[in-house]
Amino acid sequence: MKKLAYLLLPASIAIFLCFESIDNIWSQNKESIGFSGPANIGAAYKFPDFYRGIYLTVDSARNMEKLSRFVAMSKEARINAMVLDIHTSRYDICQVPRENVELCLSNGIHPIARIVVFPDGLKRFPVPEAEIKARLDLAGKACQYGFREIQFDYIRFNDYGILRNLTLQQKYDFIEGFLARAKEQLKKYNARIAADVFGRIPLNSKDSIGQRMEGLDKVVDIICPMAYPSHYTWSQKLMADPYQTVYLTSKKGKDRVKSAEIVTYIQAFKMKLGPSGLTYNKYIEEQIRAVHDAGVRGYLMWNARQDYAVPLQVVKNYYLASPEMINAAGRKSGDRERQVD
Repeated sequence: MKKLAYLLLPASIAIFLCFESIDNIWSQNKESIGFSGPANIGAAYKFPDFYRGIYLTVDSARNMEKLSRFVAMSKEARINAMVLDIHTSRYDICQVPRENVELCLSNGIHPIARIVVFPDGLKRFPVPEAEIKARLDLAGKACQYGFREIQFDYIRFNDYGILRNLTLQQKYDFIEGFLARAKEQLKKYNARIAADVFGRIPLNSKDSIGQRMEGLDKVVDIICPMAYPSHYTWSQKLMADPYQTVYLTSKKGKDRVKSAEIVTYIQAFKMKLGPSGLTYNKYIEEQIRAVHDAGVRGYLMWNARQDYAVPLQVVKNYYLASPEMINAAGRKSGDRERQVD
């Protein structure tokens, strides 16, 4: 019996070590696809081939119950990205906990941390270093919590003629300098840097808010034009044609950059739909089609009230009807292509 025990002992040890090794490998695998720990910063991460996203307020982003509901709705509609407000106007701290970021990632949704840099646009200059540092530190904390893309909104000067003593070049230098500094500071996290711009920026030059496509192209990875047709109040034609507005803005934006990708914000709310003569469903569908036709990297739907029942149904139906377009950025065969004026 003792002889049998001696014979079995090495086998038992070998089996134990085998299972221990397998357990270690499994743990390492879990860590390698972990979503936010510092050890995983350099791990491979797959960004969306084509962004299909929605925006959520900080109230929903930090509340696990609310976020879980939006994640479930989004998965069903084939949404693969969420822009999450991570702070309020009063606090420069990341209010979206690590586990909420992990919830998105574990469900195949790319979370994007939205940071409002200068609420309502910059109204005073120069900007205190402490204020700039606070925004950059907030972005760094978001990366530590697992975000791999930081989207800077309101990264511009005020739109109402304030700070007229500054030249356009001074404005460009400051805006682009902030973003270049952010990119340098966050590169250790392998995070993408995105900047939101007015929908008119791809269509004009020498804009007083200090945003220009060619300058931003050098300092960010993604540019997000806010192509809401209701906001193109200088053109009745663009307000009445959601396809043309989104197509024109996206295509011209793409044509003016060499490195940055274009991911267009589209209108998922009911403001000023009347001029188009379209139903709300068709209004959203036309914008989605325009993004695909423009050949850009994707779209993000904006609804400040987070009323996404109709928009998500439109997205779902669009890809059920055209499943080949789920990751396609090119123009769909048979679709009309509009002339870019």
